Amino acid sequence: MTNSETGRSPAPFAAYLVIVAGWFFGFGLQTTLFPGIVYFTLAESPQRLGLAQMALTAPMLFLLPAAGVLAERRGRRRLLIIFYGLAAVFAASLGALLISGALTYWWLISYAIAVGACGAFVLPARDSAINAVVRIANRSGRVLTLQKAVVIASLVQFAGQITGMGVGYLARWTGPGLLLFVQAAGFLLGVIATVGLPRLKARRTATTHALQDLVEGVRTVLASPVIASMTAIMVAVGFFVVGGAFFVVIPVLVRDVYGAGYGTLSSLLVVFWIGAFIANALLARLGHIERPGLAVMLAQLVTVISLGGLALPIPLAGLYALDFFWGLGAGVAISLSRAVVQENAPSEMMARIMSVYQLGLFGGMPMGALIMGFVVAALGPRESVLIPMAGLAIVLVLIAVFTPILSVRRRT
Repeated sequence: MTNSETGRSPAPFAAYLVIVAGWFFGFGLQTTLFPGIVYFTLAESPQRLGLAQMALTAPMLFLLPAAGVLAERRGRRRLLIIFYGLAAVFAASLGALLISGALTYWWLISYAIAVGACGAFVLPARDSAINAVVRIANRSGRVLTLQKAVVIASLVQFAGQITGMGVGYLARWTGPGLLLFVQAAGFLLGVIATVGLPRLKARRTATTHALQDLVEGVRTVLASPVIASMTAIMVAVGFFVVGGAFFVVIPVLVRDVYGAGYGTLSSLLVVFWIGAFIANALLARLGHIERPGLAVMLAQLVTVISLGGLALPIPLAGLYALDFFWGLGAGVAISLSRAVVQENAPSEMMARIMSVYQLGLFGGMPMGALIMGFVVAALGPRESVLIPMAGLAIVLVLIAVFTPILSVRRRT
């Protein structure tokens, strides 16, 4: 039996966008607060920063594939309510520990594992729900293609992240403790919006075991040259770029090279995601991209160039300009790669496929963050960034040569 939708909602796509906004507002605020608490408030070493960032993303590595199967079997709406709610509780608890002065590094690690586990269950449930929501929205007579819906959702994602990261700027005056309660409020907004979603009937398979479904999802990804290529790129981006450069190098540059703190880290993240937002706004105006695979590869080339720029002794203003340029490329890559995967995945396996695809990104982050913490401590942030630059460049060349990614065209 394939997924079907039951029930009605006056604006299911609008409710879906609020769900996206609530999570990524909280996620964006966390992106500023979490490394800041480790490196600025607790004054830990680069190695301990890398370990903490690994704890935040490691649950994805172990839970994402199973979470995709669970989303299909137990219902995405229910999972979103449960794990958005738990994430809110964990964020508020961390805020209380910080304000009371009871926070230690290992309590922070416990929070990272807990909220990372919530994210593992949220991602496949939320990302796979967009297909069903678009089908329901199209019944109103206004045609909305999947690619355009993904781009709009990405715009909302980036806007939510930018807003959350911007709120993180206030930590220089308020401290991070109070803002963790604001982060919890963002997650609670997602819980409320999920009530406005149509009831998405779960796919309950009586003839196969959950493990068999999981293996089938992985095999389907590996059997598709297009989906496998996109997933391989996400592994490289997760390991080299997000886990290595973004999670470790940027906070170390802010404190140790530029002598700054929460305000600079927050504004750098905001500038990056403003670039991503502008890129997606342009994508939305352009409509369909006929060769999304080529566009993704060119966008990732922007990331390679940006990583190389971080190795240069540029002033802080130059870092902001480079950061914005990097965000433009990342915005294109994030939206179009996700759209390509969703357009090429079997609809009855969407949650499983998306969980494996997201596993590529989040699976690479933990080891990237852990290893880069030691590399940065040994070489310094500028010299060490050449390693992820070279690693991503090599992966892109191999994919361009040995896969059909450059010739992929959009599906109508």
